[in-house]
Amino acid sequence: MMTLMKSIFKINILLAGIAILAGCSEWTAPESIEIEKNSIEATNPELYAKYCAALREYKATDHKVVYTTYDNTSETAANGSEKITMLPDSIDFVQLMNLEVSETHLNEMKQVKEKFGTRFVVRFSVEDCMAAYDAYVENLQASVEEGAEALEAVPFADFYAAEFQKTVAKVTEYDLDGFTFAFSGKNVDGMTEEQKTAYTAEHDAALAPVKAWLSSNGSKVFFLEGNPQYVLDSDVLNSASFYILQTRACRSTGELGLFGLNAFTSGKLPENAKLLYAVETPSFIEEEYLVGQFVLGEQIPLAAEWVAKEASYEKSGLAIWNVQRDYFNTSGKIYPNVRMAIKTMNPNE
Repeated sequence: MMTLMKSIFKINILLAGIAILAGCSEWTAPESIEIEKNSIEATNPELYAKYCAALREYKATDHKVVYTTYDNTSETAANGSEKITMLPDSIDFVQLMNLEVSETHLNEMKQVKEKFGTRFVVRFSVEDCMAAYDAYVENLQASVEEGAEALEAVPFADFYAAEFQKTVAKVTEYDLDGFTFAFSGKNVDGMTEEQKTAYTAEHDAALAPVKAWLSSNGSKVFFLEGNPQYVLDSDVLNSASFYILQTRACRSTGELGLFGLNAFTSGKLPENAKLLYAVETPSFIEEEYLVGQFVLGEQIPLAAEWVAKEASYEKSGLAIWNVQRDYFNTSGKIYPNVRMAIKTMNPNE
């Protein structure tokens, strides 16, 4: 792997030199999106092809992974943050936050998949589905109060099944690489038998469609997000390619460690479990000044340094929420924190 990393580094140096001569570098300040990002591809296609091949080979090796969530809401790009092709090419996984993907984004997605081996997924959250159902029922009730005909609400089980199928159907429709299932779960250790029985029924109902999907999609990548030690179904638990610990609200790397230690020492995860730690890209909204922040600084760079250090439990990489925000910053470079995190966790890349 060291030889491969050195090859990528050398090619990167050559590409950087060509980029400077061409007057177009992805490390410069954000420019008009009409400027072709990969002019290097046209300037020296043979060298660029070698770089892409080395990058795809690198992503197939055992390394610290970067999973990102990306806001693909915009159908027409107003700036580089709304272009998938502007994302750092060393990102391993991109989770599309919007299930409806524009034709432009589909084309860009195809490009980066073929060139860089970047993989794409969608996400289904049990908690989000429950919130959506509550909103749906409230809207029905509000409509009746306004004089509309009373309609009986669809049972939650049917609503849940429909929303789940709508999500996983996108994996096939868009030829995605897999999906993320977000489920916080509950610790049953302190429950009474009656409580445990009731919760287990709810738990099994929530995971039933996941098991069905996994049975016919074994080749797809599967992320399990939340508290994996609270997942009672061993089939689902053991099918995960990666486990995303929901640590975005943590205020220090010490808290990240507690999440990792609790999951890893629970005795419920497979021995080869790969744990990703969720962090947030800082927000531009003044009221959200704590988003993406530890007490001692921004989450992304500090968490990357922490992941790079050895520990008694697994630290397989980072899951970076709202990666598109990192495009804009005061450094004059695009996506500087994500790029630096990748280099910090994989210093020989």
